[in-house]
Amino acid sequence: MIKQNDTISGAQALAQGAIDAGVAMATGYPGAPVTAVVEHLVRLTTPEAVHVAWNSNEKVAIEMAFGASVGGRRALLCVKSVGLNVALDPLMAFNLSGCNAGLVILVGDDPGGWGSQNEQDSRGIAWLAELPLLEPPTATEAQAVMREAFRLSEALGLPVIVRVTHALTTSVVAPLPLAPAPPPPPEYQREFMRWVVLPVNVVPYHRRLLEKLEIARGRFEDSPFNAVEGAGSYGVIAAGGVYQKLMEALDGKVPDPLNILRLGTLFPLPERRIADFLRSVKTALVLEETAPWIEDAIRAMAQRAGIIVPVAGRRTGYVPLAGELFAPHIAAALNAWLPALALPTDDETERPRPSRETLCEGCPYVPTVEALIAAMKEHGGREAFIVTGDPGCMVRAQLPPYALLDVKHSLGSSIGLAAGLAVSQQREGTGKRVIALAGDSGFLHSGMAGLVDAVHTGAPLTVLILDNGTTALSGGQPHPASGMDARQMPQQPVDLAALVRACGVNDVRVADIDRGNDIRAAIDAGLRTDGVAVVIARGKCPRWAV
Repeated sequence: MIKQNDTISGAQALAQGAIDAGVAMATGYPGAPVTAVVEHLVRLTTPEAVHVAWNSNEKVAIEMAFGASVGGRRALLCVKSVGLNVALDPLMAFNLSGCNAGLVILVGDDPGGWGSQNEQDSRGIAWLAELPLLEPPTATEAQAVMREAFRLSEALGLPVIVRVTHALTTSVVAPLPLAPAPPPPPEYQREFMRWVVLPVNVVPYHRRLLEKLEIARGRFEDSPFNAVEGAGSYGVIAAGGVYQKLMEALDGKVPDPLNILRLGTLFPLPERRIADFLRSVKTALVLEETAPWIEDAIRAMAQRAGIIVPVAGRRTGYVPLAGELFAPHIAAALNAWLPALALPTDDETERPRPSRETLCEGCPYVPTVEALIAAMKEHGGREAFIVTGDPGCMVRAQLPPYALLDVKHSLGSSIGLAAGLAVSQQREGTGKRVIALAGDSGFLHSGMAGLVDAVHTGAPLTVLILDNGTTALSGGQPHPASGMDARQMPQQPVDLAALVRACGVNDVRVADIDRGNDIRAAIDAGLRTDGVAVVIARGKCPRWAV
């Protein structure tokens, strides 16, 4: 139980806001910066109050959350930016049918790509899906934003997206006073075609969605998450969490020349409020992370409203086009736009990159990687092989002395990539053998489908599944083969070897490194096999093993 004199992180504030709103199910897949929110939900609630699940992938996670909503239980989906991409397919139908009980999608973006394969701006997915989008301007408002997101979702019958970044989730704030108990969610009611999306009702459902968005826009015009500070003629529009960094750059005070509009409701934009603000200034600078979504939208909105005000930002070169905005970057942008401010711009902040840390002492990946490199050397040399990989601890094998990976992209993609490479090398007659590295969590996430197709192609390919029993790089969260759930309660584990055989692989070897099995012999045999061979290297993670 939170005490009013305590301080909490932004991540805990988000979790507490969901609890205040009556969340009954939380689903997701591990990925910073939202992993901590799920972990706080586990710590702050009981299994009877909130069902918490780390799912095999984000598509399943959003489907479970939506199912809970239809069934009359408020649900929260927690995913990182690239994870929302995986959930997009079902989301693009959920927006049309709408939800029942409140459904909130919490997405964590990673400006700067500190722990991701890109720095995508997930706000564009809200635009694409035509769903309401909120972003807390400060960590202090995170708890209230989550409460409002559930209320809005239930009022509109639509999923609502809340976007956050690392800077917000790690900030320290005071908790809000206890909220009154929310009203009971709407129960499931059987209604013909209510939850069925077919071509015959796509256009009527789309029209209904657009009408709901206009209702949301009306609510956003008077939202307390949008506010003006200052009375100067130089207007700064700060979108979402970048406002907190702006105030850091300004040392918490708005200087006389500035007039600041902070926006916490980012889609649909509160156009009347923005128009009134633009009419009160002679020029405006838009600050946001990472793409210029708001800048472009405001410029277009000003044109429609006949407001002639220069709008500056990323498009005009005042703000960097890529990378996270720290306070010194914001100060430099303000100085370039209004030199009289003369704000200090030193002490640029950096963040640690998990992928640049070496493999832990005692990690089973170390003997596996060393055995693989030795086997490749014996079977024709390193140049005779192409190695694909996934996100996860294996990326640390890209550091010296290993420099192991030739191709690495998104989670679960290594086997599908390897299958395509194997076909290309077979047809070109290069003689290169392709090796795919997949973590256990990544294999269950989406790598298994790649293995099915790899078997179907019949191309020579060796798959090495690194099974450490957990989702290690993101903090040791369990997956379906871990033998426990999100609350560390025992569950029946998935048998990886049985799954591999069910995919059609005949050549399957399991080497338990903790028991002294010879991983090198298993890899050697896998490299000699025609067609697809799978080696499962099993060993407990020394950091997260229970």
